[in-house]
Amino acid sequence: MTNHEPLNPVSRWIAYAILGWLFVGWSGRAAPACEYGCVRDAAFDEPRDVHRLCVIGNAEDPIARAIHERLAAWLASSAAGLNVELCRLNADDPQVKWEEYGLPSAPSSLPVVALWGRRTLERTNFFIDHWEPAPTEQELEALKSSPAREAIRQKVGRQLALLLYVPGTDVNAGRAQKVIDTVVKTWAAKQPVGLAVVRANRADQRERLLLSFVGIKPTGPDWVAAVFGRGKFLPSLEGPAITEAALNELIDPLMGECTCLRSASSLGVDIPLIWDKGLDELVVRLRTGGDDAPPKVAASDVLAQSAGRHPWVTTVWTSAVLVAAVALAAAMMWRKSRQVT
Repeated sequence: MTNHEPLNPVSRWIAYAILGWLFVGWSGRAAPACEYGCVRDAAFDEPRDVHRLCVIGNAEDPIARAIHERLAAWLASSAAGLNVELCRLNADDPQVKWEEYGLPSAPSSLPVVALWGRRTLERTNFFIDHWEPAPTEQELEALKSSPAREAIRQKVGRQLALLLYVPGTDVNAGRAQKVIDTVVKTWAAKQPVGLAVVRANRADQRERLLLSFVGIKPTGPDWVAAVFGRGKFLPSLEGPAITEAALNELIDPLMGECTCLRSASSLGVDIPLIWDKGLDELVVRLRTGGDDAPPKVAASDVLAQSAGRHPWVTTVWTSAVLVAAVALAAAMMWRKSRQVT
């Protein structure tokens, strides 16, 4: 008979760690690519972030009711394709959770109209702008579009991405232009569908919504961000942080495979932007034709599947399976250590 020496605690936990790393490595490789191929192309098919234009007033306030009806008619007739939905918040309703909108309680001045951005994956809101008691016709036009957003709308489908550049107001204002030009030239040499630049003036009142959405103040350093898909913004760079390496690092993932853990939706938030099917037909795909081209899936199908594709869902399942695998391995090792043949 041969006695098998049981593993000592250190060796045992080393074995557990190896098993865990092997499993994590396997699960990472096994993450399937999504139906759209690269991240940039996926952005034109995934559902957009939809922001909330809320009329806030007491339930029986006739002025608030009239404002709501006016805005509903405007969205339906003049702003079709804008990724904004209208909602009504009753200030005298104790069930309203104001903290979800970043407010401690109902506004003191009523009625009022406020626009909140929506981070769909994180399921959080962020404040963009407000009007008392309601936006004027001129302000509605600025909500619907602006020179910079119109340029984005017209150009983004034909480019890998756009670089939105907002010159600064400090002593170093304009220095980022040379860096941006170099990056655009570099991408033009390696990718036919390269980059283009859209400039916005922080003093232009028509850009009020755009500047508020991305957090640009009236004064500050040079600012730049990459925009792709149907108006999705990547993290921005300011002042000395605007370098060729930093810009390339932001843009490189757009060429990568779209997966459940690295999707277009996980990279940024969509600006309020009018988009229609006509613009979809003008999009230049990076990966088209051939037997290896990924099949297109309707946006409605993606929306139905999206609940199961959030990164946290994948993480929870991966962790659960990993714990189960380690527990099983531990049980087998413990049993073997006590086995006597």
